Amino acid sequence: MSRPQSLFEHCRGVVPLRPRLEDWMVDLIADPPRLHALTEDLGAPLNIQSDEPFRRNIAALTDCVADFDLPFLPMFARKANKCLTYVEAARDLGIGIDTASHAEVEQCLAQGVPGHRIVCTAAVKDRALMALCVAGGVTIVLDNADELALLEDVSQGGERPVSVGLRLNGFSCGGRALYSRFGFPLSEVPQIAVRLERSAAFRLDGLHFHLNGYSAEERIAAISQTLPLMADIRGSGSEDFFLDIGGGIPMNYLADTGQWDVWLAELDKALAGERDPITQHNDNIGRKPGPDGAPGTVDSYPVAQLLVQTGWMRQILQTPDGDRKIAKRLRDVNVTLRCEPGRSLLDGCGMTVARVAFRKTDSAGVPVIGVQMNRTQSRSGFSEFALDPLMVPGKGPRGDAVAGYLAGTYCTESEWLTRRKMVFPHGVAVGDLMVFPNTAGYLMHFLESRSHQFPLARNVFLQSDPEAPARLDGIDSGGHDHPAGG
Repeated sequence: MSRPQSLFEHCRGVVPLRPRLEDWMVDLIADPPRLHALTEDLGAPLNIQSDEPFRRNIAALTDCVADFDLPFLPMFARKANKCLTYVEAARDLGIGIDTASHAEVEQCLAQGVPGHRIVCTAAVKDRALMALCVAGGVTIVLDNADELALLEDVSQGGERPVSVGLRLNGFSCGGRALYSRFGFPLSEVPQIAVRLERSAAFRLDGLHFHLNGYSAEERIAAISQTLPLMADIRGSGSEDFFLDIGGGIPMNYLADTGQWDVWLAELDKALAGERDPITQHNDNIGRKPGPDGAPGTVDSYPVAQLLVQTGWMRQILQTPDGDRKIAKRLRDVNVTLRCEPGRSLLDGCGMTVARVAFRKTDSAGVPVIGVQMNRTQSRSGFSEFALDPLMVPGKGPRGDAVAGYLAGTYCTESEWLTRRKMVFPHGVAVGDLMVFPNTAGYLMHFLESRSHQFPLARNVFLQSDPEAPARLDGIDSGGHDHPAGG
Protein backbone atom coordinates (compact mmCIF):
# COMPACT_ATOMS: atom_id res chain seq x y z
CA MET A 1 0.00 0.00 0.00
CA SER A 2 1.10 3.60 -0.37
CA ARG A 3 2.60 5.05 2.79
CA PRO A 4 1.37 8.41 4.05
CA GLN A 5 4.25 10.82 3.70
CA SER A 6 3.55 12.12 7.20
CA LEU A 7 4.80 8.85 8.66
CA PHE A 8 8.33 9.69 7.57
CA GLU A 9 8.37 13.47 7.81
CA HIS A 10 9.45 13.74 11.44
CA CYS A 11 12.66 11.65 11.36
CA ARG A 12 15.01 10.24 8.75
CA GLY A 13 18.66 9.46 8.30
CA VAL A 14 20.75 12.35 6.97
CA VAL A 15 21.23 9.83 4.16
CA PRO A 16 17.90 7.97 4.31
CA LEU A 17 17.39 4.22 4.73
CA ARG A 18 13.60 4.11 4.69
CA PRO A 19 12.04 0.93 6.10
CA ARG A 20 9.39 -1.31 4.61
CA LEU A 21 6.27 -1.18 6.79
CA GLU A 22 3.43 -3.64 7.20
CA ASP A 23 -0.13 -2.37 7.00
CA TRP A 24 -0.65 -2.93 10.73
CA MET A 25 2.44 -0.80 11.46
CA VAL A 26 1.16 2.00 9.23
CA ASP A 27 -2.25 1.92 10.91
CA LEU A 28 -0.75 2.18 14.39
CA ILE A 29 1.87 4.82 13.61
CA ALA A 30 -0.80 6.88 11.88
CA ASP A 31 -2.87 6.76 15.08
CA PRO A 32 -0.69 8.66 17.61
CA PRO A 33 -3.26 8.66 20.43
CA ARG A 34 -3.46 4.87 20.37
CA LEU A 35 0.32 4.42 20.20
CA HIS A 36 0.88 6.87 23.07
CA ALA A 37 -1.86 5.14 25.08
CA LEU A 38 -0.13 1.78 24.70
CA THR A 39 3.16 3.11 26.01
CA GLU A 40 1.43 4.94 28.85
CA ASP A 41 -0.38 1.77 29.91
CA LEU A 42 2.47 -0.71 29.43
CA GLY A 43 5.57 1.42 29.70
CA ALA A 44 8.36 2.07 27.24
CA PRO A 45 10.36 0.70 25.65
CA LEU A 46 7.60 -1.54 24.41
CA ASN A 47 7.70 -4.33 21.82
CA ILE A 48 4.49 -4.16 19.78
CA GLN A 49 3.85 -7.20 17.60
CA SER A 50 1.45 -9.03 15.31
CA ASP A 51 1.53 -12.73 14.49
CA GLU A 52 -0.37 -12.36 11.21
CA PRO A 53 2.79 -11.79 9.12
CA PHE A 54 4.35 -14.82 10.86
CA ARG A 55 1.50 -17.04 9.73
CA ARG A 56 1.68 -15.57 6.23
CA ASN A 57 5.45 -16.12 6.00
CA ILE A 58 5.10 -19.75 7.09
CA ALA A 59 2.41 -20.35 4.47
CA ALA A 60 4.54 -18.79 1.74
CA LEU A 61 7.55 -20.95 2.62
CA THR A 62 5.60 -24.20 2.84
CA ASP A 63 3.75 -23.47 -0.41
CA CYS A 64 7.08 -22.79 -2.11
CA VAL A 65 8.57 -26.16 -1.14
CA ALA A 66 5.29 -27.94 -1.93
CA ASP A 67 5.77 -26.87 -5.55
CA PHE A 68 8.73 -29.28 -5.63
CA ASP A 69 6.70 -32.21 -4.23
CA LEU A 70 9.18 -32.53 -1.39
CA PRO A 71 8.35 -33.53 2.22
CA PHE A 72 9.08 -30.45 4.31
CA LEU A 73 9.00 -29.37 7.93
CA PRO A 74 10.14 -25.84 8.75
CA MET A 75 11.42 -25.48 12.32
CA PHE A 76 10.85 -21.98 13.70
CA ALA A 77 14.08 -20.77 15.35
CA ARG A 78 12.69 -19.88 18.77
CA LYS A 79 15.84 -18.01 19.82
CA ALA A 80 14.90 -15.29 17.35
CA ASN A 81 12.02 -14.14 19.57
CA LYS A 82 10.99 -15.28 23.05
CA CYS A 83 7.24 -14.61 22.80
CA LEU A 84 4.91 -17.55 23.41
CA THR A 85 2.46 -16.27 20.81
CA TYR A 86 4.75 -17.50 18.04
CA VAL A 87 5.10 -20.89 19.74
CA GLU A 88 1.32 -21.18 19.80
CA ALA A 89 1.06 -20.18 16.14
CA ALA A 90 3.76 -22.69 15.12
CA ARG A 91 1.98 -25.41 17.11
CA ASP A 92 -1.39 -24.66 15.53
CA LEU A 93 0.06 -24.50 12.01
CA GLY A 94 1.76 -27.89 12.44
CA ILE A 95 5.33 -26.76 11.88
CA GLY A 96 8.30 -27.55 14.12
CA ILE A 97 10.34 -25.46 16.54
CA ASP A 98 14.12 -25.24 16.87
CA THR A 99 15.10 -24.68 20.51
CA ALA A 100 18.38 -23.52 22.01
CA SER A 101 17.93 -23.75 25.80
CA HIS A 102 16.23 -25.61 28.64
CA ALA A 103 13.66 -22.82 29.01
CA GLU A 104 12.79 -22.87 25.30
CA VAL A 105 12.26 -26.65 25.30
CA GLU A 106 10.26 -26.52 28.53
CA GLN A 107 8.01 -23.72 27.26
CA CYS A 108 7.35 -25.45 23.93
CA LEU A 109 6.36 -28.69 25.66
CA ALA A 110 4.18 -26.74 28.10
CA GLN A 111 2.40 -25.07 25.17
CA GLY A 112 1.51 -28.48 23.77
CA VAL A 113 4.03 -28.71 20.94
CA PRO A 114 4.63 -32.46 20.34
CA GLY A 115 8.16 -33.57 21.14
CA HIS A 116 8.65 -35.01 17.67
CA ARG A 117 8.18 -31.49 16.27
CA ILE A 118 10.83 -29.97 18.55
CA VAL A 119 14.54 -30.10 17.82
CA CYS A 120 17.20 -29.01 20.31
CA THR A 121 20.29 -27.43 18.74
CA ALA A 122 21.58 -25.65 21.86
CA ALA A 123 25.26 -24.72 21.62
CA VAL A 124 25.79 -26.11 25.14
CA LYS A 125 23.64 -29.01 26.35
CA ASP A 126 23.96 -29.93 30.01
CA ARG A 127 22.51 -32.97 31.79
CA ALA A 128 19.26 -31.26 32.76
CA LEU A 129 18.60 -30.18 29.17
CA MET A 130 19.42 -33.62 27.82
CA ALA A 131 17.12 -35.26 30.37
CA LEU A 132 14.26 -32.89 29.52
CA CYS A 133 14.63 -33.65 25.80
CA VAL A 134 14.76 -37.40 26.40
CA ALA A 135 11.65 -37.30 28.59
CA GLY A 136 9.76 -35.10 26.13
CA GLY A 137 10.66 -37.04 22.99
CA VAL A 138 12.58 -34.07 21.57
CA THR A 139 15.13 -34.65 18.81
CA ILE A 140 18.63 -33.77 20.01
CA VAL A 141 21.11 -32.55 17.41
CA LEU A 142 24.54 -33.64 18.65
CA ASP A 143 27.48 -31.33 18.08
CA ASN A 144 30.48 -33.14 19.58
CA ALA A 145 31.74 -36.35 21.18
CA ASP A 146 31.29 -35.07 24.73
CA GLU A 147 27.60 -34.42 24.05
CA LEU A 148 27.24 -37.93 22.68
CA ALA A 149 28.91 -39.42 25.77
CA LEU A 150 26.66 -37.39 28.07
CA LEU A 151 23.55 -38.43 26.17
CA GLU A 152 24.61 -42.08 26.36
CA ASP A 153 24.74 -41.71 30.13
CA VAL A 154 21.47 -39.76 30.43
CA SER A 155 19.51 -42.14 28.21
CA GLN A 156 20.45 -45.37 29.97
CA GLY A 157 17.38 -47.39 30.87
CA GLY A 158 15.04 -45.26 28.79
CA GLU A 159 11.75 -46.68 27.62
CA ARG A 160 12.16 -45.54 24.03
CA PRO A 161 15.03 -44.73 21.67
CA VAL A 162 16.18 -41.11 21.75
CA SER A 163 15.74 -39.27 18.46
CA VAL A 164 19.15 -37.94 17.40
CA GLY A 165 20.49 -35.78 14.59
CA LEU A 166 24.14 -35.09 13.83
CA ARG A 167 25.45 -31.61 13.09
CA LEU A 168 28.01 -31.48 10.28
CA ASN A 169 30.96 -29.35 9.31
CA GLY A 170 33.83 -29.57 6.82
CA PHE A 171 32.05 -28.25 3.75
CA SER A 172 33.66 -26.38 0.88
CA CYS A 173 32.30 -24.01 -1.74
CA GLY A 174 34.11 -22.74 -4.81
CA GLY A 175 37.35 -24.31 -3.63
CA ARG A 176 37.14 -22.54 -0.26
CA ALA A 177 36.70 -24.33 3.05
CA LEU A 178 33.67 -23.12 5.03
CA TYR A 179 34.69 -22.55 8.62
CA SER A 180 32.50 -23.53 11.56
CA ARG A 181 33.17 -24.21 15.21
CA PHE A 182 30.09 -26.43 15.32
CA GLY A 183 29.52 -30.01 14.28
CA PHE A 184 31.34 -33.23 13.39
CA PRO A 185 33.64 -33.38 10.36
CA LEU A 186 31.95 -35.12 7.44
CA SER A 187 34.63 -37.81 7.49
CA GLU A 188 33.75 -38.84 11.06
CA VAL A 189 30.00 -39.17 10.57
CA PRO A 190 29.91 -42.78 9.25
CA GLN A 191 31.68 -44.16 12.33
CA ILE A 192 29.44 -42.13 14.66
CA ALA A 193 26.40 -43.45 12.81
CA VAL A 194 27.62 -47.01 13.39
CA ARG A 195 28.09 -46.25 17.10
CA LEU A 196 24.51 -44.97 17.32
CA GLU A 197 23.14 -47.89 15.33
CA ARG A 198 24.70 -50.40 17.73
CA SER A 199 22.92 -48.84 20.69
CA ALA A 200 19.26 -49.58 21.36
CA ALA A 201 19.10 -46.24 23.19
CA PHE A 202 19.31 -44.14 20.03
CA ARG A 203 17.63 -43.64 16.67
CA LEU A 204 19.54 -41.58 14.11
CA ASP A 205 16.79 -39.57 12.43
CA GLY A 206 18.70 -37.02 10.40
CA LEU A 207 21.65 -34.82 9.56
CA HIS A 208 21.91 -31.10 10.16
CA PHE A 209 24.09 -28.19 9.20
CA HIS A 210 23.88 -24.47 9.87
CA LEU A 211 26.15 -22.25 7.83
CA ASN A 212 27.15 -18.74 8.78
CA GLY A 213 25.79 -15.99 6.55
CA TYR A 214 23.04 -16.10 3.94
CA SER A 215 24.62 -17.56 0.78
CA ALA A 216 22.36 -19.80 -1.33
CA GLU A 217 25.45 -21.11 -3.16
CA GLU A 218 26.99 -22.35 0.09
CA ARG A 219 23.77 -24.17 1.04
CA ILE A 220 23.68 -25.80 -2.37
CA ALA A 221 27.27 -26.96 -1.96
CA ALA A 222 26.59 -28.32 1.54
CA ILE A 223 23.51 -30.24 0.40
CA SER A 224 25.45 -31.71 -2.51
CA GLN A 225 28.25 -32.83 -0.18
CA THR A 226 25.79 -34.29 2.35
CA LEU A 227 23.77 -36.39 -0.07
CA PRO A 228 26.44 -39.08 -0.62
CA LEU A 229 26.96 -39.25 3.13
CA MET A 230 23.27 -39.90 3.70
CA ALA A 231 23.31 -42.72 1.18
CA ASP A 232 26.33 -44.22 2.95
CA ILE A 233 24.85 -44.23 6.46
CA ARG A 234 21.23 -45.06 5.54
CA GLY A 235 21.56 -47.98 3.17
CA SER A 236 18.18 -48.49 1.49
CA GLY A 237 16.79 -45.32 3.03
CA SER A 238 13.47 -46.95 3.84
CA GLU A 239 12.95 -45.22 7.21
CA ASP A 240 12.04 -41.58 7.80
CA PHE A 241 15.08 -39.34 7.71
CA PHE A 242 15.60 -35.58 7.58
CA LEU A 243 18.15 -33.18 6.21
CA ASP A 244 18.04 -29.90 8.09
CA ILE A 245 19.78 -27.04 6.25
CA GLY A 246 19.57 -24.63 9.19
CA GLY A 247 18.65 -20.97 9.08
CA GLY A 248 20.05 -17.88 7.44
CA ILE A 249 17.16 -17.33 5.03
CA PRO A 250 17.66 -13.71 3.98
CA MET A 251 15.08 -10.94 3.95
CA ASN A 252 14.95 -7.30 2.93
CA TYR A 253 14.19 -4.42 5.29
CA LEU A 254 14.22 -1.44 2.92
CA ALA A 255 11.38 0.08 0.92
CA ASP A 256 13.96 0.93 -1.76
CA THR A 257 17.00 -1.36 -1.82
CA GLY A 258 18.85 1.19 -3.97
CA GLN A 259 19.14 3.46 -0.93
CA TRP A 260 21.72 1.09 0.54
CA ASP A 261 24.20 1.67 -2.28
CA VAL A 262 23.64 5.41 -2.00
CA TRP A 263 24.26 5.27 1.73
CA LEU A 264 27.48 3.28 1.28
CA ALA A 265 28.73 5.75 -1.33
CA GLU A 266 28.02 8.67 0.99
CA LEU A 267 29.74 6.89 3.88
CA ASP A 268 32.83 6.42 1.71
CA LYS A 269 32.78 10.11 0.82
CA ALA A 270 32.52 11.05 4.50
CA LEU A 271 35.38 8.72 5.46
CA ALA A 272 37.48 10.29 2.69
CA GLY A 273 36.71 13.78 3.98
CA GLU A 274 34.66 14.67 0.89
CA ARG A 275 31.48 15.47 2.80
CA ASP A 276 30.25 16.03 6.36
CA PRO A 277 30.11 12.88 8.52
CA ILE A 278 26.97 10.78 8.40
CA THR A 279 28.01 8.65 11.39
CA GLN A 280 28.98 9.42 14.98
CA HIS A 281 32.61 10.65 15.04
CA ASN A 282 32.77 9.67 11.36
CA ASP A 283 32.73 6.01 12.43
CA ASN A 284 33.32 3.57 9.56
CA ILE A 285 31.06 0.92 11.21
CA GLY A 286 33.59 -1.72 10.22
CA ARG A 287 33.99 -0.60 6.60
CA LYS A 288 37.76 -0.74 6.22
CA PRO A 289 39.58 -1.19 2.91
CA GLY A 290 40.94 -4.67 2.32
CA PRO A 291 44.46 -5.56 1.16
CA ASP A 292 43.41 -4.89 -2.44
CA GLY A 293 42.05 -1.46 -1.52
CA ALA A 294 38.42 -2.48 -2.06
CA PRO A 295 35.97 -1.18 0.56
CA GLY A 296 35.12 -3.58 3.35
CA THR A 297 31.63 -4.51 4.51
CA VAL A 298 29.69 -2.54 7.09
CA ASP A 299 29.15 -4.33 10.41
CA SER A 300 25.39 -4.26 10.04
CA TYR A 301 22.77 -6.87 9.36
CA PRO A 302 22.37 -6.78 5.55
CA VAL A 303 19.19 -4.77 5.18
CA ALA A 304 19.00 -4.60 1.37
CA GLN A 305 19.07 -8.14 0.04
CA LEU A 306 17.53 -8.97 -3.32
CA LEU A 307 17.30 -12.78 -3.26
CA VAL A 308 15.11 -13.35 -0.21
CA GLN A 309 12.77 -15.80 1.48
CA THR A 310 10.90 -18.02 -1.01
CA GLY A 311 13.00 -16.82 -3.95
CA TRP A 312 16.13 -17.89 -2.07
CA MET A 313 14.67 -21.30 -1.22
CA ARG A 314 13.42 -21.80 -4.77
CA GLN A 315 16.88 -21.09 -6.19
CA ILE A 316 18.40 -23.75 -3.94
CA LEU A 317 15.87 -26.44 -4.79
CA GLN A 318 15.89 -25.89 -8.56
CA THR A 319 19.69 -25.74 -8.92
CA PRO A 320 21.14 -28.69 -10.87
CA ASP A 321 23.37 -31.10 -8.96
CA GLY A 322 24.84 -33.50 -11.46
CA ASP A 323 22.09 -34.76 -13.74
CA ARG A 324 19.24 -33.81 -11.38
CA LYS A 325 18.08 -30.76 -9.52
CA ILE A 326 18.60 -30.53 -5.76
CA ALA A 327 14.88 -31.10 -5.05
CA LYS A 328 14.84 -34.25 -7.21
CA ARG A 329 17.95 -35.59 -5.52
CA LEU A 330 16.35 -35.08 -2.11
CA ARG A 331 13.17 -36.84 -3.25
CA ASP A 332 15.18 -39.73 -4.65
CA VAL A 333 16.89 -40.42 -1.32
CA ASN A 334 13.54 -40.20 0.51
CA VAL A 335 14.35 -37.49 3.02
CA THR A 336 12.28 -34.75 4.59
CA LEU A 337 13.75 -31.33 4.08
CA ARG A 338 13.93 -29.18 7.18
CA CYS A 339 15.16 -25.67 7.78
CA GLU A 340 15.29 -23.37 10.81
CA PRO A 341 14.12 -19.88 9.81
CA GLY A 342 13.86 -17.23 12.48
CA ARG A 343 14.27 -13.71 11.17
CA SER A 344 12.56 -14.42 7.85
CA LEU A 345 9.44 -15.89 9.49
CA LEU A 346 9.29 -12.87 11.80
CA ASP A 347 9.56 -10.40 8.92
CA GLY A 348 6.97 -7.68 9.49
CA CYS A 349 5.95 -8.94 12.93
CA GLY A 350 7.19 -6.31 15.34
CA MET A 351 8.47 -2.87 16.22
CA THR A 352 10.10 -1.41 19.30
CA VAL A 353 8.84 1.91 20.66
CA ALA A 354 10.59 4.19 23.17
CA ARG A 355 10.21 7.75 24.47
CA VAL A 356 12.48 10.72 23.92
CA ALA A 357 13.72 11.73 27.38
CA PHE A 358 15.98 14.73 26.71
CA ARG A 359 17.74 16.92 24.16
CA LYS A 360 21.22 18.39 24.59
CA THR A 361 24.56 18.91 22.87
CA ASP A 362 27.75 17.02 23.65
CA SER A 363 31.15 18.56 24.39
CA ALA A 364 31.74 19.01 20.65
CA GLY A 365 28.46 20.89 20.23
CA VAL A 366 26.75 18.01 18.43
CA PRO A 367 23.03 17.46 19.19
CA VAL A 368 22.21 14.38 21.27
CA ILE A 369 18.68 13.02 21.62
CA GLY A 370 18.31 10.80 24.67
CA VAL A 371 15.88 7.90 24.25
CA GLN A 372 14.61 5.76 27.11
CA MET A 373 15.90 2.39 25.90
CA ASN A 374 19.32 0.81 25.55
CA ARG A 375 21.15 -0.38 22.49
CA THR A 376 20.66 -4.08 23.31
CA GLN A 377 16.91 -3.68 22.87
CA SER A 378 17.13 -3.18 19.11
CA ARG A 379 20.30 -5.02 18.12
CA SER A 380 21.41 -8.51 17.10
CA GLY A 381 24.98 -9.70 16.66
CA PHE A 382 25.97 -6.74 14.50
CA SER A 383 27.16 -3.37 15.76
CA GLU A 384 24.55 -1.49 13.69
CA PHE A 385 20.97 -1.96 12.51
CA ALA A 386 20.99 0.28 9.46
CA LEU A 387 17.34 1.22 9.20
CA ASP A 388 15.79 4.61 9.88
CA PRO A 389 13.48 4.81 12.89
CA LEU A 390 10.26 6.80 12.67
CA MET A 391 9.10 9.45 15.12
CA VAL A 392 5.58 9.94 16.40
CA PRO A 393 5.23 13.39 17.98
CA GLY A 394 3.89 13.88 21.47
CA LYS A 395 2.51 17.07 22.97
CA GLY A 396 5.76 18.61 24.18
CA PRO A 397 7.11 21.90 22.82
CA ARG A 398 9.56 21.49 19.97
CA GLY A 399 12.16 23.80 18.58
CA ASP A 400 13.75 24.18 15.19
CA ALA A 401 14.96 21.45 12.85
CA VAL A 402 17.88 19.51 14.29
CA ALA A 403 20.29 16.80 13.11
CA GLY A 404 21.99 14.62 15.70
CA TYR A 405 22.42 11.20 17.24
CA LEU A 406 20.20 8.91 19.31
CA ALA A 407 21.72 8.01 22.69
CA GLY A 408 20.46 5.25 24.99
CA THR A 409 20.28 4.66 28.72
CA TYR A 410 23.58 2.94 29.53
CA CYS A 411 26.23 5.03 31.24
CA THR A 412 28.96 4.63 28.63
CA GLU A 413 30.30 6.90 25.91
CA SER A 414 29.52 4.15 23.40
CA GLU A 415 25.80 4.01 24.19
CA TRP A 416 24.28 4.99 20.84
CA LEU A 417 21.10 3.40 19.54
CA THR A 418 22.50 3.96 16.06
CA ARG A 419 25.72 5.60 14.98
CA ARG A 420 23.98 7.02 11.91
CA LYS A 421 23.04 10.70 11.93
CA MET A 422 19.32 11.44 12.11
CA VAL A 423 17.47 14.54 10.91
CA PHE A 424 14.35 15.90 12.65
CA PRO A 425 12.97 18.45 10.16
CA HIS A 426 10.30 19.74 12.58
CA GLY A 427 12.35 19.45 15.73
CA VAL A 428 12.14 16.85 18.50
CA ALA A 429 10.50 17.10 21.91
CA VAL A 430 10.53 15.26 25.21
CA GLY A 431 7.74 12.69 25.10
CA ASP A 432 7.97 12.04 21.36
CA LEU A 433 8.02 8.34 20.49
CA MET A 434 10.84 6.77 18.49
CA VAL A 435 9.67 3.72 16.54
CA PHE A 436 12.21 1.11 15.42
CA PRO A 437 10.44 -1.00 12.76
CA ASN A 438 10.73 -4.71 11.97
CA THR A 439 12.59 -5.70 15.12
CA ALA A 440 10.78 -8.96 15.96
CA GLY A 441 13.45 -11.17 14.39
CA TYR A 442 16.39 -11.23 16.85
CA LEU A 443 16.58 -7.45 17.28
CA MET A 444 14.29 -7.05 20.28
CA HIS A 445 15.31 -10.12 22.29
CA PHE A 446 18.61 -11.68 21.23
CA LEU A 447 20.88 -9.30 23.15
CA GLU A 448 18.42 -7.55 25.50
CA SER A 449 20.04 -6.71 28.81
CA ARG A 450 18.92 -5.60 32.26
CA SER A 451 22.15 -3.79 33.07
CA HIS A 452 21.59 -0.95 35.56
CA GLN A 453 18.56 -3.08 36.62
CA PHE A 454 16.35 -1.42 34.02
CA PRO A 455 13.26 -3.54 33.30
CA LEU A 456 13.08 -5.37 30.00
CA ALA A 457 10.60 -4.20 27.42
CA ARG A 458 7.20 -5.86 27.66
CA ASN A 459 5.68 -7.61 24.66
CA VAL A 460 2.19 -6.84 23.44
CA PHE A 461 0.28 -8.23 20.45
CA LEU A 462 -2.32 -6.42 18.42
CA GLN A 463 -5.46 -8.28 17.44
CA SER A 464 -6.76 -8.62 13.88
CA ASP A 465 -9.78 -6.61 14.97
CA PRO A 466 -8.50 -3.03 15.40
CA GLU A 467 -11.22 -2.43 17.99
CA ALA A 468 -10.06 -5.34 20.17
CA PRO A 469 -7.68 -4.58 23.04
CA ALA A 470 -4.01 -5.40 22.66
CA ARG A 471 -2.88 -8.60 24.37
CA LEU A 472 0.14 -8.95 26.64
CA ASP A 473 2.18 -11.99 25.57
CA GLY A 474 2.33 -14.97 27.89
CA ILE A 475 6.07 -14.52 28.38
CA ASP A 476 5.20 -11.37 30.36
CA SER A 477 1.99 -12.60 31.97
CA GLY A 478 2.97 -15.97 33.42
CA GLY A 479 2.08 -17.98 30.35
CA HIS A 480 -1.48 -16.68 30.07
CA ASP A 481 -3.06 -14.22 27.66
CA HIS A 482 -3.82 -10.94 29.35
CA PRO A 483 -5.63 -7.94 27.85
CA ALA A 484 -3.49 -4.81 27.75
CA GLY A 485 -4.38 -1.14 27.52
CA GLY A 486 -4.78 0.80 24.32
